[in-house]
Amino acid sequence: MRSVVRTLLLLTFLPASFLQAQSDSANYPSDLQLRVRVRDGQTTFRIGEIIHLDLEFTSTSKDKYQLDTATYDRSGRLNAEEFAIQPGTGWDDPLSVYFHSYGAFMGGGLRGFAVLSSKPTEIHLELNEWVRFNAPGHYRLVVSSCRVSRTRSPFGTPGFKVRSNEVNLTIVPASKDWQESTLNKAINILDSSKPNPGPPGPTDSRWQGVKTLRYLGTVGAAQEMARRLIGDDWAWDFEAGLIGSPARTAALDEMKKLLVDPNFPVTDSFLGTMSILALPDATAEGLPDKREAAEKEFREQLTAVIDQKKGKARAISNNAIVEDAAIRSRDLSPDLKRKLTAQLVVSFDKLPVQKQAELLQYRWSALDHEEMLPLLRRVATRYQDFPQLRASDAFEFNNASAAALTHWYEIDPAEARPIVIQEILRPKPRFDAHVLGLLPDKDLPEADEALAEHLRSQPDFEVRSNIASLIHRYGTAAIEPEVLGYLDPVLGRGECAVQEALLAYLIKVDPEAARPRVETAVAARSPGNGCYHSVVPEVARLQNHPMLQEIALKGLDDSDSQVVLDAARYLIDYGSASAEDSLWAHFIAWSERWKGHEAELQYSPGRGLDGQYQSGAGTNLMMALATGHGWLADEPKLRRLIDLSIGPNQRQQVESYLRLWQTRPWTIDFIPYSSGQFQVAQYHANSLKGLEEKLLQFPPHSVFQWQGSGVEDKAMKSSEAKAFHELSQFAADHSFKLVDAKPSS
Repeated sequence: MRSVVRTLLLLTFLPASFLQAQSDSANYPSDLQLRVRVRDGQTTFRIGEIIHLDLEFTSTSKDKYQLDTATYDRSGRLNAEEFAIQPGTGWDDPLSVYFHSYGAFMGGGLRGFAVLSSKPTEIHLELNEWVRFNAPGHYRLVVSSCRVSRTRSPFGTPGFKVRSNEVNLTIVPASKDWQESTLNKAINILDSSKPNPGPPGPTDSRWQGVKTLRYLGTVGAAQEMARRLIGDDWAWDFEAGLIGSPARTAALDEMKKLLVDPNFPVTDSFLGTMSILALPDATAEGLPDKREAAEKEFREQLTAVIDQKKGKARAISNNAIVEDAAIRSRDLSPDLKRKLTAQLVVSFDKLPVQKQAELLQYRWSALDHEEMLPLLRRVATRYQDFPQLRASDAFEFNNASAAALTHWYEIDPAEARPIVIQEILRPKPRFDAHVLGLLPDKDLPEADEALAEHLRSQPDFEVRSNIASLIHRYGTAAIEPEVLGYLDPVLGRGECAVQEALLAYLIKVDPEAARPRVETAVAARSPGNGCYHSVVPEVARLQNHPMLQEIALKGLDDSDSQVVLDAARYLIDYGSASAEDSLWAHFIAWSERWKGHEAELQYSPGRGLDGQYQSGAGTNLMMALATGHGWLADEPKLRRLIDLSIGPNQRQQVESYLRLWQTRPWTIDFIPYSSGQFQVAQYHANSLKGLEEKLLQFPPHSVFQWQGSGVEDKAMKSSEAKAFHELSQFAADHSFKLVDAKPSS
């Protein structure tokens, strides 16, 4: 039917295999039911009125089916329902042009599951998000949902497409009086309500006003949404409302005025929405390119008038230009970069604190570093004694200061060093060694006494965690008695991050003293304390030592599957060749234990997680053997792992490793993360040194092909070129061949 075909446009961004699976499962079991009802029994709606739907899922079979309860919006993440409407005219998809104007959308997100029973489990939706009625008339609606799957089915298994009852809707014209009254009520709600803490949603007092503006469809509503599109929690609703508004021309005209308004702050999402409104309808050819060209034009217009912007409007608009240049690796001319940076320095305090942190953390490549230096000094040294470091305002405020201090040290280490030490010596240091560990010093004896004293006296966990991290990074053996005096009474009783950092410190200064304490931490089973199972890999991440492998190998025999899981995780990254035989023995035993009992390893809502942990333990044992750093898993070993695998997911994972191994030449991928990471065949290396160690395990005279990353960021391209040069020299020195897949012309 035409209506179903049109609605399926919403799903074209899902994998074809998933769509086919949905189609194949259309004949759903008789013990499943989906009932759709319109809230409060209302059946007649004006054009632009919100239509609330309640989807009620039930099953006459207890514990047989589970429901995916995710309720994300349509910004690219969730397409769990299809809406079949008859007749097929008089309505359309309000976001069709949005979905056709971008090349790809994000996926995933947090999900929840509920076990179905005879008591309805409800999902609440607004039909307006998927369907915009343009003409009065009588319509019949049927909803199909793919949220339901069997309990204990492997993750990713396609669900049943459950079909609902038919709902009759009558759509009538909206009078001007009703539209104006509804618009005024929505504006009053937004102007008189204070934001609720937490994420946006129906519990927020502004929710009704936001949704009313989004779906009303009038010129006034479009203009109001344009004026309110300033990057707050409801930005997506206003973007979607503008894109889906019948008054698109009026919306774009209003946004063009706001673009040059001296007092209006232009955000990146504002420019993106403008670029979509400038497009023809969704059936036009080449929409992504047209959208990109329109956005470039509007961005250039904003750049031309940036000097006319005032106060906060200039700060936010300026930041939007810099943000775009950094995210999309666009080159700014030196003069423009200097000008924008100078303006940002002046107006920095007018930016929201989150934008301040983002600017210093993630937009550095688009800024003039010399112009930024005075601001770096000021932001790095600003201090506020927040009651809780993890509170959102404290977190972002301190993130900005941490980034400023890091960049300051990069530019002028001698000038910034005293400030770094000052931060280390604070009774409540704001940062851990990830930030303050940038000094070249192996240790700081002058900080010993202060760190030990502050560890004992500090009541706040977050601050104690920072201090413990700094003790590991800079502490000397001189304070070992004080550290043991603090650690021993609390060992195995909580505060994982503090315990792990202090154990890492002990391994650094006194491995023999560390051994029994690591063993005690692993053996601890205090109620409510889950630190024990991850002690070994987390301590190794900070400070590895051969004795940790001995403890990890013992952990493979632990009765707690979580300990086994994390012991195998340690051996993936740190295990030496001597650990391989033990891993084979344990994986063979695990495989024999669970062969024929695969269903017990699958997650089922309402049941314990032991099956999940057992599954994870087996998967980590398999991954250690297939991808471990200390040995090479060639084709015979991988085929043996396939034979031992339990369940389709584990088997498919090993088969993917085998395909990578069989590909010749072996490809080396550069991953633009941190200072650069690497992938070769089925192996991952966190550093060039780690990659070189792995390559030495391959057969002599092996051929490798450098694939690179294709990133445009200049700093990362430079890092990639340096890595390729160093690896080429390493290859020449060790009798293997490295070729570039994309040699420069």
